[in-house]
Amino acid sequence: MGTNGNRAGVAVTLALMAALTGCGASGGQDDGSAEGAEPSSTSAAPSTGGTPSTGGTRAPAETRQPSSPSPTPTREAADGTDVGACFDGRCEIAVSKPTSIEVDSRFRVPNLRVTKITADTVVVESSGPGTFLRTSLGEGGTGIQNGLGFRLRSLENGTAVLEFFAD
Repeated sequence: MGTNGNRAGVAVTLALMAALTGCGASGGQDDGSAEGAEPSSTSAAPSTGGTPSTGGTRAPAETRQPSSPSPTPTREAADGTDVGACFDGRCEIAVSKPTSIEVDSRFRVPNLRVTKITADTVVVESSGPGTFLRTSLGEGGTGIQNGLGFRLRSLENGTAVLEFFAD
């Protein structure tokens, strides 16, 4: 094909390389975010035989602004921290540490306790002769132990708001 054919091939190759690298807009390196680019099933690009870019340091793909927590008030419990309000099986209380909750015996849930509160889980247990029940709840989760239901309404800053209801 001759020298003109080789020069044309080199020119086409260079033009393609420039188009694929975004004309140096990202420091000469392709981060895979080019508009209209299709996702690749491999992480390494095939070798083009060219020389690597010697551009400066690569700028981050996106600049993140420091985020401040959005003001979301802690949900108030209707019965505050009064575990005595739960005796009839209907209450909404806030607990932040292991707590015993006395309920009427008709619910067949002896020794009802909140035994553990983590950043994303609350554990409710009850035990009696020949019985041990444990329920672990995430926020919005519902559990039932014998005749007593409960729901984790919210869990924020180590305080759980639990709603108890009769089954």
